[in-house]
Amino acid sequence: MSDLVIFDKCIARPDEQDRKYLLRDHLLGVKKAVEQRLESDYGFHCHDTIYIRLAGLAGVCHDMAKAHRKWQRYIRGKSKGGPNHAPEGAFLFSYLGYHLLQQERQWPSYAVHWLWLIRDIADHHGALKHLDDKHWMGAGAWEEMDLPGIAVFMEQVYPELRHVPMTVEALDQWIDQVYDVFKEAYDLLDVGYSPDYGKVMDQLSLWREITTALIAGDRFHVATIEKTGFNQEDHIRQDRKLDEYCRNNGDQAMAEIRNEAQSQILSQLAKDPGRRVYTLEMPTGYGKTITALKIAAWLGREQGYEKIIYVAPYLSILEQTSGVIEKAMDTSVLEHHSLAVVAEKQKDEDLEEEGKLHSGQLLMESWANPVVCTSFQQWSKAIFPGKAQDTLRRAYLHNSVVIIDEPQIFAPESWNVFLCGLESVTKLYNLRIFFLSATMPPFDYGLSEQPGCLAINPVKGMERYQVEQKGEMDEQVVAEYLLKRSRNGIDDKKALSRAAILNTIADAYLVYKQLSVKIKPPHLKLLHGMMIPLHKRVEIKKIKHSQAENKQECQYVISTQIIEAGVDLNFDHIIRALPILPSIIQAAGRVNRNGSGDRGILTLITFLRGGEKDTRGSIYPATLQKLTDELLQKQEVWLESELLELIKEYYRKMFARNSYEAGKQAIIDAYEGNWPLLGQQFTPFKEDYFKLPVFVPWQVEKEDRDFLPRRFVELQKRLGLYSAEDIYACYEDRDYYSHMSFETRKQFMILMNHYVVNVPAKLAFSLVGKDLYLINRIPCLWSGSDYDSVAGLAKRAVEGFDTII
Repeated sequence: MSDLVIFDKCIARPDEQDRKYLLRDHLLGVKKAVEQRLESDYGFHCHDTIYIRLAGLAGVCHDMAKAHRKWQRYIRGKSKGGPNHAPEGAFLFSYLGYHLLQQERQWPSYAVHWLWLIRDIADHHGALKHLDDKHWMGAGAWEEMDLPGIAVFMEQVYPELRHVPMTVEALDQWIDQVYDVFKEAYDLLDVGYSPDYGKVMDQLSLWREITTALIAGDRFHVATIEKTGFNQEDHIRQDRKLDEYCRNNGDQAMAEIRNEAQSQILSQLAKDPGRRVYTLEMPTGYGKTITALKIAAWLGREQGYEKIIYVAPYLSILEQTSGVIEKAMDTSVLEHHSLAVVAEKQKDEDLEEEGKLHSGQLLMESWANPVVCTSFQQWSKAIFPGKAQDTLRRAYLHNSVVIIDEPQIFAPESWNVFLCGLESVTKLYNLRIFFLSATMPPFDYGLSEQPGCLAINPVKGMERYQVEQKGEMDEQVVAEYLLKRSRNGIDDKKALSRAAILNTIADAYLVYKQLSVKIKPPHLKLLHGMMIPLHKRVEIKKIKHSQAENKQECQYVISTQIIEAGVDLNFDHIIRALPILPSIIQAAGRVNRNGSGDRGILTLITFLRGGEKDTRGSIYPATLQKLTDELLQKQEVWLESELLELIKEYYRKMFARNSYEAGKQAIIDAYEGNWPLLGQQFTPFKEDYFKLPVFVPWQVEKEDRDFLPRRFVELQKRLGLYSAEDIYACYEDRDYYSHMSFETRKQFMILMNHYVVNVPAKLAFSLVGKDLYLINRIPCLWSGSDYDSVAGLAKRAVEGFDTII
């Protein structure tokens, strides 16, 4: 054909000035990168030459079909689109890989690896699909490529394949044979009865390491990303910085106790330093995060660990801790979470095709930074990647200390699957895992051995709070009880900071309404999950400021569970609508947090909305409610030390009644072909509602501008955008992105997402209508009456959304 391009002149990406990016150079570069990664000192098959040779062949084949004349026209800007090259690459590999293994007399020993590599090539620009997806079979318009030139190239790279014919006729004949070969390999995946979940998970982790080698080799050949990590001097410097941070923040009553707890934990670690997984069990307020950072510095000095990865359940905790790490360690932190996801005009797949993925995007997605702060969702994608691109976060995962905060928030149904996957990648990448919580879930059914326990009990004789149990209350009684609570018949005038934590937004709003008759802002606050992030952060900072001022004025906060984990607020008295025991412990951690003054009180009640409706069951499973009630009824009043023992009994009984092992069947299903069960359907949280984003142009009051988050203000100045309306106008202007670097676009999306709240689809449609979602991914709520300056969207959530907190 007249426009058929000679293979040696095919390009992989557009020319840059005098530099050409030849396709052959790209294929050889990926081959080399794949082989070098798999030959390194980690992994299961580091000395297996057949395995490495086969993976290198996948690197050569993955983009081979870019030699197609139409794709070459596309990449040279002569047409708008090119054919999908991935299926053809998978088909070519299936042919050459099979013959390579036959020639080495290693079929069927490596038949499963052959199968995995076919799937990886077919999926290397998209979702990781079921092994049984056969769209790659028979793929290839080989007459549209310089097949003789490809054959010469392959013979140069793999001389042992010189006798394997590379002609259109030979590949057509392979179409008739490949299904039977595929079936033979697929049958080898049957694990039989009573499988060892750990060993099966190890094989899956090996598969995804192969995927990582291919994807990293492909992406990093386009934009080089250098590995970065801490060295010995860095660890010594950071240890000093952490000590300095502790001294400068040592004016609270708990400072001495925290320092002593930190010393005891490090002493315990030094006596048992060889485990892969540890729990760090310290009461709330004892300084778990700083202690974990000290542990990471110690492991860096003593055992050569290079990175810290901090994992949090909620963005509020993630961003708060990220700020602490930057300040305490004097280092830059890479944040990877949903707010930092950049909205691209082009699909990622299109950008990958052209080799135009930004180095900033690759740096973020590969976690190529010594300190990374990420979310449960993003960390889970490292273990169970849903897309080929997700595997990049494994690229520089080796020798990391991973700190997983508040693990009890994981959905019980997902917990054991997560642990099984975590243990496997921990071995593969030489990780050290530290779980941080005052309420640690059990590990018996997910890990092959118990974690090492680093634990500190509350200081003897120091009981910061007690938990008392009262009866039923509706919204009016709760408001009255907060306004005038008595202890031993005497009005408690010392409880200046009071809160009520309800199970649903509707419950919280109704209590707030009752209180608002007698208490006005700024002495009354409402916090819940249907306020935009900026609004919540400003209100939380105002509460903290008021508490720090220590004025002799009562302050009332009505909230849902959102203040129970990772929010550094302190109250003298909290009323808590009965949840389950872990939530009780977390709520108690907000009571007399700094151990100063009189003992704080947590009052447990059965909340009845309107005097009738108990909404506890909308949030918590009946079995866990029953278990909580059985344990609490043993006594009327519980002290802090007693509760921490009770939570251990709770988890023992919880998993004895239901071990949640059924979910591990997904591991077997994934190995036998159905990877999407893990990669795309595994979630750390259980979502009952499909949610949609809504942009709310909320404006902070002039007198509250000092309470805006530091990073938000910095982003405003950097981008020159100071109003919500201006931000949304830029979002609607799609050309706005084209003039920005990747880093600036990421900053813009973070700034914008301060105004975005995710709400149930039914509510979203009632607020902005369905049509706007067809125009903009994130429509704007222009109606000022729907979003209240104090209550947010709570007015619209009184009925019908009881599982939203």
